[in-house]
Amino acid sequence: LLRAVEARGRREDRRGRRMESLFTKLQDIISADPPRHEEALVVIAEILQQDPEDADALHCKLVCLIQMRSFDEAFRLLSSKAPLRDNHFERAYVLYRLNRQLEALESLDRCPKDGGGGVAELRAQVLYRLGRYTDSAQCYKALDAEVVDPAELAANRAAALCAAGESEAAEKVIAATAAMVDMTPDMAYNKACCVIERGSWREALAALDEAEALFVEQAAEHGETEEEVADDRIVYQVQRAHIKHRMGQLDAALEGYEAALRAKPSDAEVAAVASNNLFAVRGRESNMFDTAKKAKALNFDEAVEAKLTVPQRRVFALNRCLLALYMNKVKECTAALGKLEREFEGSELPVLVRAAVLAKDKQTDECARLLHDYAKANPKQALRVKLTMAQIQ
Repeated sequence: LLRAVEARGRREDRRGRRMESLFTKLQDIISADPPRHEEALVVIAEILQQDPEDADALHCKLVCLIQMRSFDEAFRLLSSKAPLRDNHFERAYVLYRLNRQLEALESLDRCPKDGGGGVAELRAQVLYRLGRYTDSAQCYKALDAEVVDPAELAANRAAALCAAGESEAAEKVIAATAAMVDMTPDMAYNKACCVIERGSWREALAALDEAEALFVEQAAEHGETEEEVADDRIVYQVQRAHIKHRMGQLDAALEGYEAALRAKPSDAEVAAVASNNLFAVRGRESNMFDTAKKAKALNFDEAVEAKLTVPQRRVFALNRCLLALYMNKVKECTAALGKLEREFEGSELPVLVRAAVLAKDKQTDECARLLHDYAKANPKQALRVKLTMAQIQ
């Protein structure tokens, strides 16, 4: 028995030395510049093979997965029975990146009150994604500029204020920050967006030119390639076309949108905006096949959708339905209606589009019944529905 105990002690000593060696190796890997996360996961797997419930190793695994943008796998780890340490912030961040914003907000509510700037900043981002722009701006306002980069803070707060319809307040935030630190391309671009929101078109064009010039200057300083700079400049091209669109210069706007799409931007959000605006200019009076081909970026995935503002999502959902309807793709339009109804919950717009689908499909009685039922249930907000009923009678 004594020999057995001594043998077990020797095995535990060897195991302890092995674990210590693995953690030293892990420390070297994650301390490298840049950290080698994939290699770290291999070492973490060895540690967990020795001790599946090692809290330090499990936390390192979670952080590595987040850094590698493996958010689905990170969420599976968070949802497992693994004994992870307090992880409300990491859970909130993973849920945020998975576009599960309400759950992310719940996790943030469980974070310690003294959780630091990271918790408050993530809360502001989550609120922005939820369309609660005023609340988001308030969160950014409460952040300490000594903890968060003041230029980034100003750009984000201005974006939230602008989305909340407070473009002049947003401009003041940027101006106040620019008086203390150098203007950044993001600050300059958001300033141009604010000017667009208040409808000063020529001033907006000038502001956008200044923002683009600043971006090109700093991109050169950071050693970006010509291809990278050209790709990043497409967003300015689309925004410039948008201003021309708002000014009524439709040919110039159309040329700008088409040129942007021909350049095949790597940013799917930029491509989606250009596609949507292209369709808005061309409408149903154009060659619909050609329009649909050029506007194919409207069919974006959830990752792109998560970056859009609430007004953008609504417009895109509507135009996706209209494009399918104009091309007589009834099934495709019907499938897109579900998204439209979620975005415009309580509005008459989805009802009008569904009525148009029924009419296109020669279901006149069903169309009339749908419109009648909506008008009866919503007498105060059914003007367009009643006008449509009058047209089909």
